[in-house]
Amino acid sequence: MSRVKVLAGLVSIVGVIAIVIGAVFISQGFAKNDMITKAMVSENITYTGAGGAITGIIDTPAEAKVMADILAEHRSELGSYSSLKRDDPNRQQILNAMTMENSLTMAQMGFGLVQVVQATGGFMILIGLALGVGGLVVFTSKH
Repeated sequence: MSRVKVLAGLVSIVGVIAIVIGAVFISQGFAKNDMITKAMVSENITYTGAGGAITGIIDTPAEAKVMADILAEHRSELGSYSSLKRDDPNRQQILNAMTMENSLTMAQMGFGLVQVVQATGGFMILIGLALGVGGLVVFTSKH
């Protein structure tokens, strides 16, 4: 067997591996998206004062951003945590708002990361197809 055919065979194998890994990335993206959504739904957070930007339970990246922005705005009206005296009851309210705001921001970032992983998986599948087909064409050609 010629070196060209061996190399073409190796390129095709790398293509198949890229396709499999890309499919795993996409599958994991869907699984993590579902995990984040289920976690948000289980918290049962709703808000009706967002002018229709939030409908029902907060369970999408857009709704998480809207709610985090609302919390940040309300929190800033109370002042900053470090500027309030230790016995000020607003300190606890600020901490609670910061916790919820951070959780919503993390959920939003998680959704974004899921999209990056899925796009990477899709790209890997395209590259895998290109390598696989290219290697197969060279392997089956008469050299």
